[in-house]
Amino acid sequence: MSEQADVVVLGLGPGGEYVAGTLAEAGLDVVGIEAELVGGECPYWGCVPSKLMIRAGILLAEAGGVPFLAGHVEVPPDGSRVAGRIRGEATDEWNDQVAADRLAAKGGRLVRGTGRLTGPRQVTVGGRTFQARQGVVLASGTQPRIPPAPGLASTPPYWTNRDAMAARELPASMIVLGGGAIGVELAQVFAQTGVRGR
Repeated sequence: MSEQADVVVLGLGPGGEYVAGTLAEAGLDVVGIEAELVGGECPYWGCVPSKLMIRAGILLAEAGGVPFLAGHVEVPPDGSRVAGRIRGEATDEWNDQVAADRLAAKGGRLVRGTGRLTGPRQVTVGGRTFQARQGVVLASGTQPRIPPAPGLASTPPYWTNRDAMAARELPASMIVLGGGAIGVELAQVFAQTGVRGR
C-alpha cells in the first residue's frame, strides 16, 4: 500500500532541500528522499569546504609577500589544519544531522535511500512507495564524472573533489583535470599550499 504525501522531493541537495523546506513551511505534507547527505554537494564537498581551503591558501600567499615588504617570516603549509577545519567546522565529519533536523523542524519528512519513479506521481525507495497528491520534484543532483583519460585507471589512485575535501594530508604534486568552479578552486588552493601541479 502506498504512503500518501502532497509532494515528494527526490533528492535533497541545495535545491531539493530548499524546495522541500519551503513547501513544508507552507503547510504541505512533504516527503524528501535522499541517498546521501541532506544539503548535497555544496556544504560537504564543494562550496563551503572549498572556501575554507581558499582562505588558508590566500593567507599562505600573503605571508609569502612579507619578505618584500616588512621583514622575514616563515609559514610552512600544514594541510592537516585545513583538513581539521573542514572536518570539524564545515562538514561535522560529513554528518548531516543538523540539515535533517532543519527539514523536520519545518514539517518535512526525510526518507533515506535511492528513490525511483515507479508510476504517475509515485516514488519507490527501498520497500516503501509514496504517492504524491500534487507532484514529484526531481532534484537528483550530480556526482563527479571520471573522464575517459587513457591510463587514468592504472595510475596511482585519482581523487575526485570529494577525495580532495576529505584528504588529511597534502600530496606532493597533482594534476587537476577540469576547469569548472570546483576544479579551479582546488587547483588554486593546492598551488597556494605548496603542491606542485600542472
